Amino acid sequence: MEITHAYAQNIVEKTIKILGRNINIMNSLGIIVGSGDKKRIDTYHQGAAEIIKTGEAMEITTEQANGLEGAKPGVNLPIFLNERIVGVVGITGEPEEVRPFGQLLKISVETMLKQFYLSEQLRMEQNAKELYISDILNGNFQEGIEMFITKGEVLGYNMSLPRIALVIKIHDFDGSQNRDTMKLEDKIELVEQKRREKILNCIKIAFNNPQHMISYSGSSTYVVLFVIKKGNIGIVKKQLREIVKVFREKVERYSTNYRIGVGSYYPELAGLRRSYKEAIKAIQILDKKSVDEKLPELVFASDMSLEMMLANTPEEIIQIYKSQVIAKDGAEDFLNDIKLIKTLNAYFWSNMNISRTAEELKV
Repeated sequence: MEITHAYAQNIVEKTIKILGRNINIMNSLGIIVGSGDKKRIDTYHQGAAEIIKTGEAMEITTEQANGLEGAKPGVNLPIFLNERIVGVVGITGEPEEVRPFGQLLKISVETMLKQFYLSEQLRMEQNAKELYISDILNGNFQEGIEMFITKGEVLGYNMSLPRIALVIKIHDFDGSQNRDTMKLEDKIELVEQKRREKILNCIKIAFNNPQHMISYSGSSTYVVLFVIKKGNIGIVKKQLREIVKVFREKVERYSTNYRIGVGSYYPELAGLRRSYKEAIKAIQILDKKSVDEKLPELVFASDMSLEMMLANTPEEIIQIYKSQVIAKDGAEDFLNDIKLIKTLNAYFWSNMNISRTAEELKV
C-alpha cells in the first residue's frame, strides 16, 4: 500500500490536535506526503529515505539536520504495514523533548493506516461485486460462462445455487428535506451518497446471507439476487415476507416508502437477467395500480401473469383490440366509468375481499 497525501494529511491533522507538535509522514520514497507545515509537503526528506533502507529509527539533532536534505530536528520512525515498511513518521523537536512520544506516535499511525487499508480493501471488494452483478444483469459473459462462474467463486459466491432477482425501489427518502437548505451541488451529492449507503446497509442486515448478491441498481434502486430452494414458491414467499418485516423496521427511521418486485426463477445464470427484468416490470405495474397512493411493499411477478403479459404487449396490438372488441356492445362506456374502474381495481388488488376493499376505498 502506498501512503497517499489524503491518508497522511488526515492522520497528521488528527495527531497534531492530540500532541500539540508538528508531525510529518513520508512515503516509501522519502517524500513528505503529510505535515503540519504545509510548505514541506512534496519535499524530499533524506533522513526518511535512509530509515526506509535500514528499517531503523533515527534521531536528528539540530546540528545533524544541517547536513541532511529536507530534515529538521526530531525523532523519525519506520511505519510498518503487514510486516513491510511503507513509510516514515517523524515528530519535530529536539530528540530529548519528543522522544517519549515516538513509539506511541508510531503505533497510532500504523493503527490508523491499517484502518484505512482495510476500508480501501472493503471498498475495492464491494466495487468488484457490484461490477460482477451488473455483468449478470446485462448478460455480459464475454469471457465465457465457466470463467465467469470462477470469477464469482473468487468473490465468495457459490454460483451453483439457484437464485431469483429482487428489485427494491425507494420512494420519498427523508433526505429530500436537506435539499431545500443545501444549494451547493457537492453537498447535495454527499447527502445522496449517504442516503444510498444507509439504505444499502439496511438491505444487507435484512438479507443476512453472504450468498445473497446485493448491489446498487440506480440512484434509488437496489437489486438482490436471492438464493432460493427450488420447487416450493410458497416457502420462498413466506421467507421473503419475514425478511421484509426486518427491512421495514430498519428503514422506518428514514421515513421512506419502498416497493419490492420479485422475479420468477429461471434456470442457468442467464435466467437471472430475465428474472431481474420481471422484477422491474412488476414494480412498474404496481406504480400504476396503487389505490389512493398506498404503496404495497412486496409484489411477485408470478402473481401478475395477466398484467405482465399486457405490459409486454405492443401498443399497436392494444389499440387494435380496443377498436375491434372493446368498442362493441357498450364495453367502452363501461370502461370509461372511472369510479367503477377504481372500485374494481381495489376489489381485485384486495384479493376480492369486500371488507378490505371498503377499507382501501375508505367507504
